[in-house]
Amino acid sequence: MKLFITGASGFVGAATLRLALAAGHTVIAPLRPGSPAARLLPFAGRYARVEADLRDGTAIAAALSLHRPDAVLHLAWSGVGNAARFDRRQITDNVEAACALVEGAAAAGVGAFIGMGSQGEYGPLDRTITEDELAQPTTLYGAAKVAALYLTRQLAAQAGMRHAWLRLFSTYGPDDNDGWLIPMLITDMLAGRRPQTTLGTQSWDWLYIDDVARGVLAAAGAAGAAGVFNLGSGVPVRVRDVVEIIRDLAAPGMELVFGEVAFRPDQVMHMQADNARLRLATGWAPEVAMAEGLARSVAWYRGR
Repeated sequence: MKLFITGASGFVGAATLRLALAAGHTVIAPLRPGSPAARLLPFAGRYARVEADLRDGTAIAAALSLHRPDAVLHLAWSGVGNAARFDRRQITDNVEAACALVEGAAAAGVGAFIGMGSQGEYGPLDRTITEDELAQPTTLYGAAKVAALYLTRQLAAQAGMRHAWLRLFSTYGPDDNDGWLIPMLITDMLAGRRPQTTLGTQSWDWLYIDDVARGVLAAAGAAGAAGVFNLGSGVPVRVRDVVEIIRDLAAPGMELVFGEVAFRPDQVMHMQADNARLRLATGWAPEVAMAEGLARSVAWYRGR
């Protein structure tokens, strides 16, 4: 397939580009002019880089018309970090760009649009989540994702384009974005610092980055994959267990103290994806268990 991957310099995007190239796909990646795209340096010359900002709909449409990909994988999103989740740029930088991307893809005759959604669209549900849940986001980030889902789906339907929306739960792995729990725990412990944590009794659904990327590519390649799909492991793991596994790998013998940090008032205690719909539609299934994924992650950070 010929794939047009937005957000290719990001954590999920770079992994998707890497696995797409390994599978023999042709990849076109729009990147901001002058962006160093450090995660993509090992793949220089193996994909077509387009110097264009996603907010420049004219430039993106021209790139789509020139390359005429089989599918657009829209993995870019501005303001993913917690500090930006109530920023109005969630609307101005993301929703309009997603709509313009679908319109450009439709004009270029693209057959499929795969968008990256978020567990944040559901809101704080303390149970196993299916795609039939009513979206009740509590942040502008989640609301903007829901808006992008409905608007891009409608535009795709008007153009006769297949539309799939993957709601990503928590992900982790080598070269993760700084500031998230698992990379913070690993870097602290490798440096000999004892992290301060909550009681760790909450259970979250984490999916290793390669399994995330394989899920995206599976949705792109499955002609019958249309609609909303949860992209998660389906296996909740206690935060306390994650902290202890990382300690055993990165700083054996370090004494841990749980409960020094209070839970937030809106703390989700059980986050778990029902991923049966994606499995059935694509044949995808997670391959990397949590312990193995954490071992790979610690090894990468230690090497860095």
